[in-house]
Amino acid sequence: MRTVTRLTLIWLAATGVTLPQTGPAPALKPVEPTVESGSETVTKPDDGKTASEPGEQPALPSDNAPKPLADPRDEADQKPEAKPETPSPDPAQDGPSPDQEDPEAEVKESPAQPEAATPPPPPDPAPVSETPEDLALCLKDLKAIGADFSQEETIDGEFGCGIAHPVTVRRILPEVALEPEATLRCETALSLARMTRDLLIPAAARAFPDKPMLSGVSQASDYVCRNRNSADDGKISEHAYGNALDIAGLSFGDEKMPVMIARQDDGTAEAAFQRAFNALACLYFTTVLSPGSDATHQDHMHLDVIERKNGFRYCR
Repeated sequence: MRTVTRLTLIWLAATGVTLPQTGPAPALKPVEPTVESGSETVTKPDDGKTASEPGEQPALPSDNAPKPLADPRDEADQKPEAKPETPSPDPAQDGPSPDQEDPEAEVKESPAQPEAATPPPPPDPAPVSETPEDLALCLKDLKAIGADFSQEETIDGEFGCGIAHPVTVRRILPEVALEPEATLRCETALSLARMTRDLLIPAAARAFPDKPMLSGVSQASDYVCRNRNSADDGKISEHAYGNALDIAGLSFGDEKMPVMIARQDDGTAEAAFQRAFNALACLYFTTVLSPGSDATHQDHMHLDVIERKNGFRYCR
């Protein structure tokens, strides 16, 4: 190799050929663009494109780079057509303009919503019908206490009224008459007889020692098919089932004593007797409405044997 080089130099010197002062400029290797990602610099792979001039690095797209300005002519072509302006309503015009909706008109045109139907009241309880065993026991006790009564045919009244096994009572006890006779259920008649024997006779003898013995109980209403308080509507009265009896007065021989409104400041024997009657009657009946308890019970006492939950009793 050295021999060839020497021969080449000798030939060049003999022929007078000279070498150029500078050799060709070496081609610059394109610089791979880099992209900053967080705290590291990532080299972007070469996409095969070179810079426009040697040594110039192609620009990377950037969000901060200025965008090319749009051609005003293109902007004019893309401008949307202007919508015609809606004329403002005339202040002197009444109501909304033809293009506006009338909220009141919409309300007026909408069909009225039907009102919620009021639920019907619960039906009245059916007449009490004793079992044969209970009826036989009641009739036995009523006869044993000395009541004068007779059994009647079933009363099947309208509107749910009626008594399955009615009895007509003429005398509560052998010595006490029911004036006038009353048609009731056996349970109602037996409660009245027991209350008269246990309460009325001893209390009257204590309160009125100078009076004859109690001889009669005056009743104002027994079985009758009607509403409570004889109202045109409402619930059926307990009288319509034979469960109730209204007492208007007591008899002591030929003397009649009406039941009375017992005022708390009244210290007479009659008032004391009436207050005792009002209170103790609730031991035999589940409802006691004393004289003066309301507007419809001013001159009599209402007693009934309606069955309530948990043995509740209503006493006024």
